[in-house]
Amino acid sequence: MSEQPESKDKKTVVEWSFSFDQLSESINRFFSALGGDQEIKTETFSEPLDGAVAAHIALGRSLGTITVSALQSAETLFEAEVHYLGELEYRVVGDAEKDIYLAQKWNWKEGAIPDQMRSVISQFANRDALRWTVGVSPAVPVKLALESGVGVSRLDLTGLKLTELELEGGVGETFLVLPATGSRYGAKIESGVGSTHVTIQDGAALNLKINAGVGGVTIQIPPDSAVRLEVESGLGGVHVPAHLRRVKGGGDLIGSSGVWETEGFALHAQQIYIHFKGGVGGLKLE
Repeated sequence: MSEQPESKDKKTVVEWSFSFDQLSESINRFFSALGGDQEIKTETFSEPLDGAVAAHIALGRSLGTITVSALQSAETLFEAEVHYLGELEYRVVGDAEKDIYLAQKWNWKEGAIPDQMRSVISQFANRDALRWTVGVSPAVPVKLALESGVGVSRLDLTGLKLTELELEGGVGETFLVLPATGSRYGAKIESGVGSTHVTIQDGAALNLKINAGVGGVTIQIPPDSAVRLEVESGLGGVHVPAHLRRVKGGGDLIGSSGVWETEGFALHAQQIYIHFKGGVGGLKLE
């Protein structure tokens, strides 16, 4: 694995391990937004496939761990079990092409955490109590828009007929598996506060765009895949495997920008394009 040299004047080390002790004032707003309802509730949602030929599924900001994966049932388009605080919003429109929206309701307020929210924060420290478990049908093409909130996101999209992904990170670690679908698709990630781990499945062809926030980004690429990596670096280094050669750019004062490609990239039918715009944290391709 090759590593870009660090500046003598600036040395940025980003070994990101997310901790709830490091929440800033901006994170206080997440908790303030919940209001005074402190009871943990459970609700389930289910939408049958019922002749649908495509779907657009949007998950708004959540509180707690969120897990998204493919369903086993051939008759169900969408399922969710949510353990939550406050209120949820859920709606479904359309017939052949269904739009599904599920989100935590937020009433944004400025300032410090109010007294009535201190017990909410205490409950949230036990993150297993607050969780979203979401299943999506692998039977129809689906466009996903995911907006993480506060907590860990585990998004294994293996098996889905994904046509487009938009992911906006919140506060917490994100683990994402991007599938091979047989067709090229686009995925856009706006990472938030916390490390982001992306695994690209063997055989995938996609355009992946990442705008990094605060925390390192790791991307695992398939062996022998055709990859082109374009980097606009922020505060953090760029680490790429030795078999990617640099075709453009040079070392910067802080971080590194440039373009890397695998040998014979242009000749491959299934190509992976990665565009990375750095924030506070490095990029590691492995």
